[in-house]
Amino acid sequence: MIDNSKLLTITRLVIVQSLYQMEMSGTDINVLLKDYPNRVIFDNKHDKIIKKINFDQYENILVGVIDHQGKIDQKIEGLLEKSWTISRIDMTLRAILRASIYELLFMPEIPFKVVINEYLDIARSFFDDKEPEFLNAVLDNVVKSLHKRD
Repeated sequence: MIDNSKLLTITRLVIVQSLYQMEMSGTDINVLLKDYPNRVIFDNKHDKIIKKINFDQYENILVGVIDHQGKIDQKIEGLLEKSWTISRIDMTLRAILRASIYELLFMPEIPFKVVINEYLDIARSFFDDKEPEFLNAVLDNVVKSLHKRD
């Protein structure tokens, strides 16, 4: 049996893959939610097929990212150099950014260090050094901006 923290880690990977699929192929969120049990999802980090996730977390974060994407993207844009736009960011990295920033902004009950570490691990499963470093810098700045509000 998978412990709850491992299940949440796997769920975050599936969220990133789903956000990527939605942007890449235009798949509707309702299709992803309804057809989840029939999907084959591959974990490229551990070279396994993912069979179980925390569906409540999956639905909550996926719907939350879509509902708040304008605010999330605005936050990302505000942290980029002036010559950059969010559309220049790799689609997979954009999905990771959106999911992680959603959790930082709208799920304060999850420690920010957990969110950052989890999504950095996901980024490392797709990218080499440059992208995870970029992700870490952006997420650190999001956390700093949240602490300024307190």
